[in-house]
Parts: sequence; C-alpha cells; structure tokens
Amino acid sequence: MSDQPSPALSHDPLWPRTGGWPRPDGAEADAALIGLPTRRTSLSPTHADATPSAVRDAPRRYSALAHVEGRGAVDLDEALRIVDAGDIAEPDHGRDEDAAVAAVRALAERARLVIALGGDNAATVPAALGAWGDGIASAGLITFDAHHDLRDGISNGSPVRRLIEAGLDGRRVVQIGIADFANSLAYARRAQELGITVIPRDALHDRPIADVVDEALSIAGAGGGAVHVDVDVDVCDRAVAPACPASVPGGLSAAELRRAVRRVTRDPRVRSLDLTEVDATADTPDGRTVRLVATLVLEALAGVAGR
Repeated sequence: MSDQPSPALSHDPLWPRTGGWPRPDGAEADAALIGLPTRRTSLSPTHADATPSAVRDAPRRYSALAHVEGRGAVDLDEALRIVDAGDIAEPDHGRDEDAAVAAVRALAERARLVIALGGDNAATVPAALGAWGDGIASAGLITFDAHHDLRDGISNGSPVRRLIEAGLDGRRVVQIGIADFANSLAYARRAQELGITVIPRDALHDRPIADVVDEALSIAGAGGGAVHVDVDVDVCDRAVAPACPASVPGGLSAAELRRAVRRVTRDPRVRSLDLTEVDATADTPDGRTVRLVATLVLEALAGVAGR
C-alpha cells in the first residue's frame, strides 16, 4: 500500500458514509464482525494480520445504500443492527485459536450472521468451529477458493482438512472456483475420496453464479445445520486481487464474487462467513483488493437484509 496519506473524503449530510459500527453490548444483532488476523502458519510470506484494520477503514468510501430484492432501496445502517467485536490478538493454532473459537461462538449466539475478517485462510477453522458450536455433525461448508485447502499439517492450506477431521461431513462441503495449475493430483483425489463437491473455475464460465450458489446451498445445507462460507479472495483474478499471494490470472471477477456473496448470505442457514488471504500491505496504491473485501462485507449485509 502507498505510504502517502489518502485525500480527505468529501462530506455531504445527505450522503452518509458507512462503517464504524459499534461494539457489541449483549443485545441481539443482525450481523457481527470480528477480526481473526491469522498469519503465523502461512505457506507464503504475508502480513495478512494487517488486513482487518484496513478493511474496517475502507467502508468509509461507500454508503450503506443497497437495492435489495423484494425491498427496493435500503439503507443497511438503518435496516440492520451491525456490531464490530474487534480483533482476537493471536488467533493462530497453538496460540489463542481456542479464544477465537469461543469469541465467534458468543457472537453467533446473538447474531444472524458473523463476518470474520482474516487473516490468512487459517482463520476459517476458528470461524467455522465457533459458528457451528456443538452442531458440526449436521453443519455444511461452502468455499470460494482457488485451492482445495486439504494439505497435511497445520497451515493456511489445511483448514478444510482440519474441519473434516474435527467432525464435518465431507459430503456437505462444496468448493467453488478451484483453479487449474494451482492444486495437485493428490489433493484433488483426496477431495474426491472425502465426498467433496468440486465446481472448478472453468465450469463457472457456462453457468450463472446464482445457480451454482443455489446448488452449493442445497448440498451444504442438507444436514439441517448451520452453513459456514469461506471466501478466500484468491479465488479472484489476480488483476482484481493483487494483494492475495496465491491469486492467479483467470479467476473470478469482482462482480461474480460480489453477486455470489450476496446470494449465499440471503439464505438463513448461512450463519457465518469469513474473508481471507488478503495481505493489505501488498495491495496496489489504489487499494483495490482491500476495497473489494470491504464491498464483500457490504454485500453480505445486503444479503442479510434480503432474508
């Protein structure tokens, strides 16, 4: 990111900016944010722990106005109660991952949707486990990701394998956007053996993203439990997500991912969502990757407003 200070934003009392949501006070909420700045087990050098704070600043560039299906123009800040629980200081495995799980669980008990800001993809483990609580046996998982995340060991390349080993049924896992030349045959075979539904990037060229999301929800939600959605932003084309260490040319467009996030969060079975694998310190001077993540937060809120 550029070291130059950003120009002051204009002020218009009739065009309020969004973001800056309050801390939880114990009451019910429509949506709750929490930062899970994981980075210590990353397979690539990263400062992904800088991303939650950068994403919190970015919504100031946007308003809360969304055109919600069935409701028309909606100011999300007026229509929803949105809270921000701040960051877990050391959410990585071997440090305070258990504290991160507990914090997400407490939010999930009071919020219709928990949005976890990563951090690298290791954040998916505490985000999902916290949101599912004791319901992992009936839970489902949808990933938007270029990678299977089934690696051995403990890293940002292993969250899906770790969740399955914790009790998640692989037959209720759907992976959308898996990229050619970004995985190995061994892990592709592992996904097949575990019963995971894989919808590769190339398949999305011929199908509306809404149909893909609906299929994923029917599979992940088949157990009747809560569904967690992992949005690894490296599923996007590198041109729109240059701050993702492992993004590749030819991934999803920003528009495709925005539509997918709004569609998937409209479903009340989706109780949690994470946004991961962005290193804010490696972004372009215009901050395009961080701005994309901020709009995905807003799309998720618009999804909740459409329930």
